[in-house]
Amino acid sequence: MDNSGSDIRLTQQSLQHLKDSGFRFVLIKGYTTDRRIDYIEVNYFTLVPVKDLPEDPNKKEIYESIDSDILMQWASFPDDGAKVIIEMELPPVKVN
Repeated sequence: MDNSGSDIRLTQQSLQHLKDSGFRFVLIKGYTTDRRIDYIEVNYFTLVPVKDLPEDPNKKEIYESIDSDILMQWASFPDDGAKVIIEMELPPVKVN
């Protein structure tokens, strides 16, 4: 997680908001307690919403459909298991 946007806890409401906003997938990233990317000893996950999967094979990572059972399960029980955060980019500030 970084501080470039606002981080939102995954709940049923936040998942529905992503669906309503047109997102179809999330990029899943797992992190250890010292913030290293790891998918074995996970302390928390971040989900980065995306509307389309990348076509470039070099940009393929771990994606999950926004309608998946696992995301709904995580959203239904946000206080169980590893912490799941949605990383949302804040829109750029216009300077006049």
